[in-house]
Amino acid sequence: MNIDKSKLVLVHNANDLIKDLPLETKEIGYYRDSWNRFKKNKASFVAFIIICIIMVFVVFGPLLKPYKLPDEDPNAARRFRYLEPKIPFLEKIGIFDGKREVTAGKRFLHHMYHSEFGKGIILSGFPEELIDNVDHPAYAGITEITVVVDSYKFANYVESYMPITYFSSDGGGSLDSVLEQLDQKQFEEYLAKNYIIDVYSITELPNPEDPSAPFYQYKVRVNRFKMSLNQNPEDTYFWFGTNKDGLDLFTEIWQGAQISIFMALTVVVINTLIGLTIGAIVGYYGGVLDLLFDRLVEIISSIPFLSVLVLLTLRYGTALWVVVLAFTAQGWIGSYGTGRMQFYRFKNREYVLAARTLGASDARIMFKHILPNTLGLIVTSYALAIPAFVFSEASYSFLGIINYDNALSVGMLIEQGRAAMHSYPYLLLFPSLYIAILMIAFNLFGNGLRDAFNPSLRGVE
Repeated sequence: MNIDKSKLVLVHNANDLIKDLPLETKEIGYYRDSWNRFKKNKASFVAFIIICIIMVFVVFGPLLKPYKLPDEDPNAARRFRYLEPKIPFLEKIGIFDGKREVTAGKRFLHHMYHSEFGKGIILSGFPEELIDNVDHPAYAGITEITVVVDSYKFANYVESYMPITYFSSDGGGSLDSVLEQLDQKQFEEYLAKNYIIDVYSITELPNPEDPSAPFYQYKVRVNRFKMSLNQNPEDTYFWFGTNKDGLDLFTEIWQGAQISIFMALTVVVINTLIGLTIGAIVGYYGGVLDLLFDRLVEIISSIPFLSVLVLLTLRYGTALWVVVLAFTAQGWIGSYGTGRMQFYRFKNREYVLAARTLGASDARIMFKHILPNTLGLIVTSYALAIPAFVFSEASYSFLGIINYDNALSVGMLIEQGRAAMHSYPYLLLFPSLYIAILMIAFNLFGNGLRDAFNPSLRGVE
């Protein structure tokens, strides 16, 4: 192909001096580049934000709604059991508004409907025919009616006004079960604090020291919410409801999460220190050391974990250190395998041979050159180890193998929710949601870390 040279034109004159343009961007380090890549993964970044929010609730959740009544007076706390979730603002749109369906005797509901103290408790479902005539012919054969009530006002009415049976030692109900017997001083104190609903009776007792000034004993009905919580039912909010012991489920979930997250971090740190250190040494040096530790790991890993856990809990109980010991007795094997595989894989790479040729020590080669290249898989495995422990601990707590003496783990809360799920589904809903969200968030977070710390993707858009 012939081209006319006269048509060729130089871009620059022959006398022009061409220089390279200086680089205007700053050098980006390995961790900075990893962070930039991680932020571009939207799902992982959102999961990271969710994990941060969960951790804030784990640390500060129990402090958001202090509820000391179960510790100060467990019997009084049981009066507020099985209260439905009620959340400010959401209650106005009909979500988590404290409503519950109750099936009770029509005479009991009729008495409640017409009682001054029972106003506003029944929200719907009570037949209009029974409002004025509880013996209406249309309902002659019906003894029980299902109605929708405000569970907070309903609990206060039952515990404050109506005779109850489940606190009676002989199995029967009595009027005294809801009455307070007070002396003159207590009566005046209750009256000043607006605890008293009405006075049932006043008994005059003789005063041996001064017959002209007899003692008085008062039998009164008191507002249980006002007395125990210092607030009325309509001003009381249990965001996640209460369980069978009257414990605030919101507080119990985050207290249980504190236990599981703290133990998970402890287990991961111990397994990392033991497993990764041994795995790095064995993978780097290999040889006889590799053979010996492989046989040792095979022996330890052949022991069923459930047997280890059950034997330790039967011998030493279910204290926190016992559970940590059970999960670290074999848990370091996974870290050992990861460290050994990665160090064995990278120890003969060109950059390692170059560093060894230049006189770098084994420790510098292991932690300066090999470890950063294995960090992606290692960090990912540890990010997944935390939710794995939380799920395992919750599973064994659910099965009753792990049963703490002075604490409720999330697994124990799920078991309580399973037992009462037909009548009170919220007891199962909220602990299960916590576990599910935590597992999904950590899995997405771990996937993002794996890609972010992958050296082969450095500088790749």
